[in-house]
Amino acid sequence: MAPAWSFLLSLLLLSCNAVCSLGCHLPHTHSLANRRVLMLLQQLRRVSPSFCLQDRNDFEFPQEALGGSQLQKAQAISVLHEVTQHTFQLFSTEGSPATWDKSLLDKLRAALDQQLTDLQACLRQEEGLRGAPLLKEDSSLAVRKYFHRLTLYLREKRHSPCAWEVVRAEVMRAFSSSTNLQERFRRKD
Repeated sequence: MAPAWSFLLSLLLLSCNAVCSLGCHLPHTHSLANRRVLMLLQQLRRVSPSFCLQDRNDFEFPQEALGGSQLQKAQAISVLHEVTQHTFQLFSTEGSPATWDKSLLDKLRAALDQQLTDLQACLRQEEGLRGAPLLKEDSSLAVRKYFHRLTLYLREKRHSPCAWEVVRAEVMRAFSSSTNLQERFRRKD
């Protein structure tokens, strides 16, 4: 009888955990990986930002999508996934500068890929608990439009070293904001 009780108690505790919490806690290593991505992005710098001042542009960073006070944790995971996915795609294009250290670029892609894996697992878990997509369409659209503007800018500037420097710095800003969003929710847990 004792093993049956233990089994039932275990099921009850697991069910309560799934119902009472958001169910998905990104590992602490995910936070470390965010810092690693930022460090790798910093190391990719090959052109002095002061040399590219004339190439700066306002890409209309969707701050509300990444820092809105109404954003729930589950939605934040979706936003983090969206930003990470677009960052990975951007740095996987054929237009990535040949002047960048290929080893650093490969490390960046690997770190982003690992983060996508972690975030996708969380998204599947959260969507399973809720039965519906987590990301509000306007947040998703804002992030997609932002990265589309970055891509168009690179094309317009013919993927020049300064254009990539401006985009690299802009992506660092976006990734830093997404990291801050994640840390905000981690502190609440």
